[in-house]
Amino acid sequence: MAENLVLGIDIGGSSVKGAIVDVNAGCIVSQRCTIEHEPLPSLARITESITTIIHEVQYKGKDIGVGFPGVVSDYEVINGPNMGNDIRHGSLIDSLSENGLSSTLLNDADSALYHAIRNYKKYSVTETILLITIGTSLGTAVSQRGRLLRNVELGRLLNEDGVRIDQTASARALREGGMDMRSWTKNLSLAITRIASCVSPEIILLGGGITEQPESWFDMVDVDWTVKLAPDSNQAGLLGAACWHNDSKNEALGRSLP
Repeated sequence: MAENLVLGIDIGGSSVKGAIVDVNAGCIVSQRCTIEHEPLPSLARITESITTIIHEVQYKGKDIGVGFPGVVSDYEVINGPNMGNDIRHGSLIDSLSENGLSSTLLNDADSALYHAIRNYKKYSVTETILLITIGTSLGTAVSQRGRLLRNVELGRLLNEDGVRIDQTASARALREGGMDMRSWTKNLSLAITRIASCVSPEIILLGGGITEQPESWFDMVDVDWTVKLAPDSNQAGLLGAACWHNDSKNEALGRSLP
């Protein structure tokens, strides 16, 4: 398979998504495959989902970039609060390696933001960007002039009542909390404000599955910062993960972005 084609994987709290990415163009060139899973999935379940995606999209290569919902280094999981306990340290990378795959880990929110700053020039020169992914929890990522500040996990900050902000403002909170959209969007606005006050961003990008249908809530977000939808919405995580793997492999992370 051509060297510019890398499989991008985005692991979330409720599913694993994947597609083949042309890392030169920064775009998906296959169908996007989504495999749902139970809460706190095991290592075996995640590995099985990735294997299924490889077959579904007919990926013939060996290189995989993996976006992961937790704190990671390139090759080790430090923590993953919505994953099973056996997905720690190098277990995921080792499991993929046993199947002949070469992979790199990047936090899932970092992956989405890396896609924006690598593949969209206007974001590569922005002073400070805060990206918030709205999913099972709230993921956060920060960049300064095109460089990631990795593993900035602020989505579990406490609100004024001492409650974690992701418990009232995540997509899971909307699904399971019995709130109407206006009440949930108010909680989301308060959560964004809490996070942004720690970062002082020039712009805030919102990502996650719910951003694929923003018409029912986005205009109700009320904060004192410029807020936009992350480019390529819920596909951004797998795009960024694939590009990060390619750039890391080719020692291009510190070079000028295309």
